[in-house]
Amino acid sequence: MEKINTDNEYEIARRLKEYRAAVLEFIDYLYDNRSLMRDDIKTIEEMSRIGEKQSPLKPREYYKDKLKYDERNKAFMEKLNELDELSYSTLIILKAKELGLYKNSTIEIRNNLDVTAHLLSDIKPGEAEKIVKAKDKYLTFRKDTDFCNFYTGSLFHDLDLALIEFFGAFTDVSDMERALLKPQPQPQPQPQPEADPAKDITNHFDKTPIGNVIEHFKELEKYMGNGEFIKWIKLAFDLRQLPEQKFTLNRQFLKKDIRHIFHSYWKRYGKKGNKSEYVKLLSDYFAGFEPNNTLNNFHK
Repeated sequence: MEKINTDNEYEIARRLKEYRAAVLEFIDYLYDNRSLMRDDIKTIEEMSRIGEKQSPLKPREYYKDKLKYDERNKAFMEKLNELDELSYSTLIILKAKELGLYKNSTIEIRNNLDVTAHLLSDIKPGEAEKIVKAKDKYLTFRKDTDFCNFYTGSLFHDLDLALIEFFGAFTDVSDMERALLKPQPQPQPQPQPEADPAKDITNHFDKTPIGNVIEHFKELEKYMGNGEFIKWIKLAFDLRQLPEQKFTLNRQFLKKDIRHIFHSYWKRYGKKGNKSEYVKLLSDYFAGFEPNNTLNNFHK
């Protein structure tokens, strides 16, 4: 509702009555379509569960976590695409704006439903009866849709507060207060894709695509500390710098298994005559792999 720039009390009363009618029409829309909104609610709940599974992952530090994160982020985006322009997440907002409930911010609803202003505009008994019925419809809608916010931002937060105060001037709203003002689970923020840990890494060592490098050596990650795997990739392939202190592989392992990882990389991406350079990827960066011994036993 646009700001009323008039001192004419009849014009003010007319505009306020139109706004009340728009609010009741919006409530009827929500009430009549509540059963059709179940599919959207199911999708939103699935998105929230995906977000909960993503939160403990550390894609910047662990390659396996990155793979899981990317997989779940893809699933999240697929669900988000289901909430397209025909979903109620969009239609609810469009309907509210179409009816003029607010223009820019949903807090306008709370201002436009100011109880004092409306009570001074001479509400007839017949309209008051409709307002009381609308209260029950709105509460039924909120309960039947599991108090879902439909990714509509603060719309329902401000609408709940405004209607509790407004309906409270006409009927008992203790049931609304219990249902709508009790602490509700906070909606999970929409996960944003984590930056690819390899995004800013360029392979200056042998020009093999860095994604292929990470995929080939990913078995090393389980033997390394937090973030060390990507740090080694960055030092060895991008910066071509030696670490201040060699990386130490943790847990139990056989040296021949570690050598095999590096040897197979050389066989796949290296060239004849440059084997020693690939040996250095292991001996220069990891403790316990003496250069000559590693070179002599590279294929074993």
